[in-house]
Amino acid sequence: PGGPIKCAGAPQKIAYLAADHWREQGVLRDIDVHLVLPTPGMFGVPEFAKVLEGVAARYGIQVHFQSEMTSVNAGAKEITVVDHAAGDTTSTLSYDVLHAVPPQSAPDWVKKSALADPNNPAGYVEIDKHTLQHSRYPNVFALGDAGSSPNSKTGAAIRKQAPVVARNLRDVMAGRTPSASYDGYASCPLTTSRHHMLLAEFDYTMTPAPSIPGIDTIKERRDMWLLKRYGLPAMYWNAMLRGLA
Repeated sequence: PGGPIKCAGAPQKIAYLAADHWREQGVLRDIDVHLVLPTPGMFGVPEFAKVLEGVAARYGIQVHFQSEMTSVNAGAKEITVVDHAAGDTTSTLSYDVLHAVPPQSAPDWVKKSALADPNNPAGYVEIDKHTLQHSRYPNVFALGDAGSSPNSKTGAAIRKQAPVVARNLRDVMAGRTPSASYDGYASCPLTTSRHHMLLAEFDYTMTPAPSIPGIDTIKERRDMWLLKRYGLPAMYWNAMLRGLA
């Protein structure tokens, strides 16, 4: 779907993992794989988009750009797809297996509150994208899934947002101007096969923002898959949730 979602790469990961599994089983050539994306490209950062174009081509995945699924007919096993690039024309796709990502938004209790951004139908808390302070209520801050900052709603993003909120909250409580700034950093670990991963790190400038020195992360890597498989879960459970990373 269009709009802010948990991770722009998440809906793609299952397509690549499934296609890689079918390839290993020797049946991919008999399967017609479609990927429906609301964006004009594979990814918002050109360097990573180019890599993902190659991945989709390798698996023979037909990508429908600037398109969204709007309805599902489970009885007929068909979905309706709207092509925004072609004047919102509609078409149907039949399926045997469907992986659907629903539109996402803030919780209803946030949407209906005075904290919600009145100009955003998704209802996220209206904040400055750098200070994460509410635009109208200076004693309110928001981050992660609740905030209106225009970045992916990911664990990597909130990991960088949390220290900003903590510092700025202390500043405001002490009568000072918020001094910390969030640059929009987000990380999307795209599993492109069952053994390789593309680590897409970027910020508000929509340019690569690698955090691991000496490693070219603008390509699929086996070591990045090992990081995804073993390193990131350990960091999440043992460090992030304890406020240590």
